[in-house]
Amino acid sequence: MLKAMHINAHQDLREMHPEFSRILSAAVINRNFRDLLLNDPGRAVSRGFNGESFNLSLEEKNELSSLKGLSLSDFASQLAQL
Repeated sequence: MLKAMHINAHQDLREMHPEFSRILSAAVINRNFRDLLLNDPGRAVSRGFNGESFNLSLEEKNELSSLKGLSLSDFASQLAQL
């Protein structure tokens, strides 16, 4: 059941904003990006990942910058509520 909830939350994120899914995917596969995202999300998103940028509005970047996650899971939960 927990796995199904996780999958549904991930699908909801992709449907809500595909860039949020890209940000989380980059954080999962790259420790340096993940650490920067958790400590300074605005900077992480502004830098992009692997030569690619994230297409977010200024409002979305500001909202994302306000997230404070102790773990990637906490961060993803907060991101899903934006």
